[in-house]
Amino acid sequence: MDISSQQGPLNSLPAAAAPLQRDVPLARFWTLTLLVTGLALLLRLPTLAGRSLWLDETYSAWFAALPLRELWTSVPLYETHPPFYYTLLKGWTTLFGTHEAALRSLSVLASVLTVFALPAGARWARLGAKAERVALLAALFLAVNAASIQYAQQARPYAIQALAGSLAVFFASMLVLSFVRPGVDARRRSWIIGLAISAGLTMWLHNTGVFAALGVWTGMTVALLAGTSGPRRPQILAVAAAGIGALLVWSPFVPMLVKQNAAMAHLSYWIRFTPRNVTAAWTVISGGQVLHYPVALLVLLGFTWLWQRARAHFWLLACVLVLPILALAGYSYLVKPVFLSRLFLWLGPLGMVLAALGVVRLPARWRLPATAVVLALSAYAVAGFYRSHTEDWRGMLAQVARASRPGDVVLAFPNEVQMPVTYYMKTGPAVAYLPGPFPALHLPRTYTGNSGAPNIAPEDVARIRALTAGHPRVWLIERLANLYDPDGIVMKELGSRYRLVRTIEGNGANIRLYEERRSDRASAAHLRTGQAGRSRPPAVNAASATACSSSCVSGAARFAIRATPYCNAG
Repeated sequence: MDISSQQGPLNSLPAAAAPLQRDVPLARFWTLTLLVTGLALLLRLPTLAGRSLWLDETYSAWFAALPLRELWTSVPLYETHPPFYYTLLKGWTTLFGTHEAALRSLSVLASVLTVFALPAGARWARLGAKAERVALLAALFLAVNAASIQYAQQARPYAIQALAGSLAVFFASMLVLSFVRPGVDARRRSWIIGLAISAGLTMWLHNTGVFAALGVWTGMTVALLAGTSGPRRPQILAVAAAGIGALLVWSPFVPMLVKQNAAMAHLSYWIRFTPRNVTAAWTVISGGQVLHYPVALLVLLGFTWLWQRARAHFWLLACVLVLPILALAGYSYLVKPVFLSRLFLWLGPLGMVLAALGVVRLPARWRLPATAVVLALSAYAVAGFYRSHTEDWRGMLAQVARASRPGDVVLAFPNEVQMPVTYYMKTGPAVAYLPGPFPALHLPRTYTGNSGAPNIAPEDVARIRALTAGHPRVWLIERLANLYDPDGIVMKELGSRYRLVRTIEGNGANIRLYEERRSDRASAAHLRTGQAGRSRPPAVNAASATACSSSCVSGAARFAIRATPYCNAG
């Protein structure tokens, strides 16, 4: 991201002397860059394999295992994310495997490259020694940013989108600079191409990437109109060329997006947006709640410097930082509630650049204390992340596999828990997903999270009874039952015939073990004993026929649980 002055170079030397000053500390610059990058890598490795995958990460593993044809044709009809990230992950896991660390290491790589790109971009763009020092400090802040570390350890597209989004902001800044500073327009074509590719990839990595593009192109337009003079035709052509290029990169996904939006229009969303949710975006950008005010103060100081020295870039970066958040908040409030704080991870690098610029704006005696405060608070936030817990599917399902007995049956809802069960539960009892295996499409019922995971309905009771008939023990795996079964249909049905004997809590998901009530068990045992005592019955009366029929149904049900297409043995 450019932080240059429109009145002159960031350093106090003439432009002709700038390269000489920049070349003198070359070895020191790259040494510091590699040290900061190495620190970023080290901070992103702890707990990488120690944490269980949470539900969304098992989605990534699930989709990455599908054939490419299915991933690019049928999956976009019910999955709410573009297939680009899953395709990248598919290639990555082909090389490195599918265990937790391998799945997450692609995000680690992207996050570390984002840290490296800040000082490397300043050097490549020849912004001057002072800009390089600011970029190094911003890279240090990003290296210890708790939110950046958190999403680097998730097999989800956000860390890669942060890399693509920060590159888009950098190229947009350089494109604006090419119209501001004389003599730097020779590389304008490179900035246009870089902006088109990086912005297109930002939109490919998440549907809400269009809000990022909105912020970038609005910011460039306002920056050039309010902060520059001269002929407008070259400016219009450059901005338009970058926009057309980004649309061309993104255009293959547009038909998929139209179909996704049509499917999403029928969803009953689990997110509840309120205007106060906007502060959650700042938590991700700043790196934690403890950093809200210190980073905000430094960012304001950085904007003050830009207003005084780089007016065009003030408008550009202000639009990029604020407009996507407000636009997505407005969309969530008026249309569909899709506002999630993690969608703004791509703004984290920009926030750290502005914070670093704010440190430089301080009097010299306050710069080191300000830097120390940010680093100390960031270390506190990172330690809190290391101690935090996510959905422990690995631990919960391991307990089921160990404690299960022959004849047990497992019910699971919503059906999207098929992803973690398939990933972690390689052995153990068969699993039946309610109301059907994922994706269960076009059923006449409510869909909450996506078009493949429907809610529980009263007509599922008959299937629950058929699946559990003759089974003395039933395991129930449920996640967000209040959303997917708000009437408690499943647990009421099981509670009417079984007693709850064990609960395994997994920080968002729960597993319950139900056992046949003792009176029912004694009656069944007595009936079996009575039947065994009749060695040569004189005739098949109605009672024995009923018992035989019941026994046959029970045996058939036990077979059906392992043979039915609604079940998965892990």
